Amino acid sequence: MTRTDQKRTFKLTPYPEALKKLLETFNKGPRDCEVVPLEDSMDRVLAEDVIADMEIPQTDIAMVDGYAVKSKDVAEASITHPVMLNVVGKLYPWSKPSDAKIEDGQAIYVTCGAPIPNKADAVIMVENTILHDDKIEIRKPVRKGENIARSGEDIKRGTLVLKKGAILRPQDVGILAGLGIRKVKVFRRPKVAVIATGNELIELSREDPTRIVDNYALTISGLISKIGGEPVRLGIAPDDLEGTKKKICEALRKADIVVTIGGCSMGERDFVPDAVNSIGDPGVLVHGIKVKPGKVTGFGMIKGKPVVMLPGLFASTMAGFYLILVPLIGLYMGVEKEPLLPTVTAKMNHNLDPDEKNRYRFLPVRVKHLEGGLYAETVSGGPNSLSKFLNSNGFILVPPKKGLRKNEKVKVTLFSKEEFSRFYD
Repeated sequence: MTRTDQKRTFKLTPYPEALKKLLETFNKGPRDCEVVPLEDSMDRVLAEDVIADMEIPQTDIAMVDGYAVKSKDVAEASITHPVMLNVVGKLYPWSKPSDAKIEDGQAIYVTCGAPIPNKADAVIMVENTILHDDKIEIRKPVRKGENIARSGEDIKRGTLVLKKGAILRPQDVGILAGLGIRKVKVFRRPKVAVIATGNELIELSREDPTRIVDNYALTISGLISKIGGEPVRLGIAPDDLEGTKKKICEALRKADIVVTIGGCSMGERDFVPDAVNSIGDPGVLVHGIKVKPGKVTGFGMIKGKPVVMLPGLFASTMAGFYLILVPLIGLYMGVEKEPLLPTVTAKMNHNLDPDEKNRYRFLPVRVKHLEGGLYAETVSGGPNSLSKFLNSNGFILVPPKKGLRKNEKVKVTLFSKEEFSRFYD
């Protein structure tokens, strides 16, 4: 089946305007949340503020291994006039602070993190003492409060520890565990259905040397998973209107977001926009964005769910993914201000001529750590080049008609969090 109506034209929308419309359209209503065990919360997005209901540390604790003492007892200690104290006990991090106290001339052994016994006001490091059976010899004084972390010194009760919308890092999870929190409320990961279009495509499990392997859908699914979504691969939609509609309807039943790859240009076998418009209102909202590559990217809405139409050439597919699909997934995950992907500031390693056309440029770059800091250089390759992205670790978005000078600073969006450690090679 082919399209005989070739009247379709693009109404190219400036990228900032398209992004604004995307976020305004789908930033309505409450987002789905779920409660997960703390150990499963890494990289999830908090759905509520976390307020400390206890103090950290909960009591005064020792910051070193040593002996809890009264500072006045050792105020005159020196090499020529050492002070001897009686050791009357030992305390560990799991010990109860109310169980022990010292009197004048006494000391208690404490390990790092152990509670400070009653009446003690300092801890002298073990290496600054000499043990004689049940006594210690001290040859230098210790100040009041030395080597002690006071109750609430780190976090006080009632403190806002983490804000709603924070992406939980390992150190965040550690703080929550320290607060005694075992479960957290997070935004649910959106399910994203991925549909490739084209009779020329085959699944990886089939063998046919005359057909093309559906690797774009595999790539996009992996990228969705990498930023926190749950990809649902639905295979290939044939190049006909009814088959495409059937696949999209299946995706709407199984997922929160639908993304199609290919079939959204103006060719006789490009049925995706027609299918979106025919399934339900309002249908296609934006079709065509002033960006290179990725001009034919579009999105629409069916039954309250977004449908993102990505182009079929690899560079264009990637541009549409990062510029439209990533912000949309972030919206569903509760990330409104902080990016899902890390950014770095780098200097351009070369001049970049301006583009006279009124469009943004999505340019893959390789960021390297050279003498003088981070430098970015664009990576060459055609519109269907996979190696261009294999050899890059991020991208820059250059405004219309703008050129860049060598050593000019640019913001680079890295393709993944792991790239932080990789661009130093």
